Amino acid sequence: MNPFDYEQTADGMQVDELEFAVATGRSCDSLVDPVVGETLRLILQKMDIALAYACEAVSGQRPDATRELSEAGQWYLFDNAFARSLAAEHWIEPGRPASQGCFTVPVVLASGRVVGALYAPRYAGDAVQAQQLLRQVELSAQLIARRIDERPRAAPPADAPSATVMPLPQAPSRVDPPQAWALAA
Repeated sequence: MNPFDYEQTADGMQVDELEFAVATGRSCDSLVDPVVGETLRLILQKMDIALAYACEAVSGQRPDATRELSEAGQWYLFDNAFARSLAAEHWIEPGRPASQGCFTVPVVLASGRVVGALYAPRYAGDAVQAQQLLRQVELSAQLIARRIDERPRAAPPADAPSATVMPLPQAPSRVDPPQAWALAA
């Protein structure tokens, strides 16, 4: 995907290219954190639901599952039919019915940051089944977010600046009020 983010500047229009990475239960782009691919693989194996996850990525940087989507990235992944059609190619399989669209569910961390979108095929048919599938996709998005939130964070590098915590000196305690105070009756 090569969408563009347009920003009006004093000099005119600035164009930034946005990059997205995709993971499914069968494959995981190298720019997507492996915990996402592992979770999608588990969902595919246990629940037989083929999901696609898309997130904003930065080439040349390590995958960061906690990277928040920019406004342009959110618009592209949640409101753009072209992005949904690209996600659909990841769950087309022989023997499965053709999808009639898709469900798009944000992946939201405990901090409130939106880090990606989860896509699932929507099939024509029973409305109750569609509601059940949507609920399963929502739970899957929550599972991915929880696994990202709970995974151990890397320790800071040894040469990183550190802070030293010093105890505050204890203030003297006074039980009796000072002699200069007068109490009014």
